[in-house]
Amino acid sequence: MLGQCVIAEGWANHLDLALWYDGVRLELSIVGVPRPDLVAPFGAEAKDWGFSMCAALNSRDIDRRKFLLRFNAGITRSDPASGFRAHDDTKFDDMTKGFRDEVAANKGRLLEIGSRARSGTTYRHWFPPDMDYVGLDITSGPNVDIVGDAHHLSRYVGQNINFIFSIAVFEHLLMPWKVALEMNKVLVDGGLALIISHPAWPLHEEPWDFFRFSTDAWRGIFNRHTGFDVVNAQYQYPANIVPQYANSDIVGQMHQGRNYLLSGCLVRKVGDAKVAWEADPGEIYNLDYSHA
Repeated sequence: MLGQCVIAEGWANHLDLALWYDGVRLELSIVGVPRPDLVAPFGAEAKDWGFSMCAALNSRDIDRRKFLLRFNAGITRSDPASGFRAHDDTKFDDMTKGFRDEVAANKGRLLEIGSRARSGTTYRHWFPPDMDYVGLDITSGPNVDIVGDAHHLSRYVGQNINFIFSIAVFEHLLMPWKVALEMNKVLVDGGLALIISHPAWPLHEEPWDFFRFSTDAWRGIFNRHTGFDVVNAQYQYPANIVPQYANSDIVGQMHQGRNYLLSGCLVRKVGDAKVAWEADPGEIYNLDYSHA
């Protein structure tokens, strides 16, 4: 909002934009804005998807709750479940499928770090029902077999794990490199792990929200020093960061920058770790996670 004007920028692969205020459809002025940042995730045609929109209001007393913005009002699909997918999403899906296929083919023992059904969601169904599955979490709850801190993983599970899986947990680890060393202790030689976290995501589960990971960041945690090789690393769900206000050109153009909501890596144990980290995270920070 700027005075009595509504100004918006964004992108849509099919643009049929309509804006209402208090039940009245507003006249819009819309211009195209080149978006070269969209080409990498979506393809060459995406450079023409950007737009800038402006609408004027007669009222000075504006209630923001009375706005209704609708995209693609005239578009219907015969299959409502089908939708657009970015190129990166497909690569990410291929990576996760490769992990699940290897698990299904070899069975063995699988450990999930952060297995609790925090929001009613579990990933146990991703894996064969007849395999040896162990769910570990910092606190008890549904789908948890062992309660323990991943920073001390080897205290809770034996050294016979074939696979490790973790999603949306590593951002909550104060020292994820220590967890990598603990993973090395419990994995068999050649053991495979799929780790998924966020390169961008709103702060959550505070105060236990510590990190964000690019695909390159994983190589700082899983490498020959910690006893791993990064087999693959991919992004999923392209996203943009939109500041609540802009007081500089850099901040004002931030929404055009490239980002993603998920980042994942597939890593394999190639040998024992060459380094050690004896510091106990619990001695410098309260890790008594209390979000039930």
